[in-house]
Amino acid sequence: MKSQLKKTAVTACLALMSIVTFAQVRPTNNLPAPPDSAPGEMPPTPGLHKHGMERGPGLKVLTSLSGKVIAYQTNDRYIYNRFTLQNGSQVITVRFPEQLGKQLMSAAAKGKSVMVKGFTDNGPDGVNVFQMASLAVDGTQIADTPPSVPIAPVNEPSKTFTGKINDFKRDQSGAIRGLSLDNKVEIDLPPHAMEQLQSLLKAGDKVKVTGIKDTPPSGVLLESGAPTIIHPETIEINGQTYLLR
Repeated sequence: MKSQLKKTAVTACLALMSIVTFAQVRPTNNLPAPPDSAPGEMPPTPGLHKHGMERGPGLKVLTSLSGKVIAYQTNDRYIYNRFTLQNGSQVITVRFPEQLGKQLMSAAAKGKSVMVKGFTDNGPDGVNVFQMASLAVDGTQIADTPPSVPIAPVNEPSKTFTGKINDFKRDQSGAIRGLSLDNKVEIDLPPHAMEQLQSLLKAGDKVKVTGIKDTPPSGVLLESGAPTIIHPETIEINGQTYLLR
């Protein structure tokens, strides 16, 4: 009898263990639905459509403008980066990448009829401008495309420049950004340095600066007679030298 009871107990234990194991591994009925995509197709990356096109503010709708070039204009670094276009009764400012300055001013000179494709954008001064994507003139198309070889920066050695302060240099919004010297040299100064040094600087004072001359890359066109712009490392005022960083 005892032997029979032991066999019955062992059988009951094995049955109970099988029930528990089955309950642990049984698949749930609440699995998430498979992604809505074709067999073998990866679901789109968040932020992208199925075909890889980015959605949201990155997309730009291109429109076309036609008219005659009125005049080319420079920014506060004396670099040509925009022109005005007579479009019917409207005069529209068209901005273009700086590296296209020489090419555009050669092919689409003042008075030329052009077709411009681009989009409206907010300029650095807060004014809306038409940003050029491409321009067609006399059967030639000039486009804003990345160069096949990255443009290498021009490495100028540090030099010493001296002169007398003629005036303060201001940007297009009127904020003081540096010094204009009497020898057609301009000294760029970071805002924090300008704020600390402004009370020490006045017209007629002589300054000595060590720094690097600003040299625009290939394709950029400077205004005729543009001053030399210096990115300073140190500046000496009234016998006192200050490190600029």
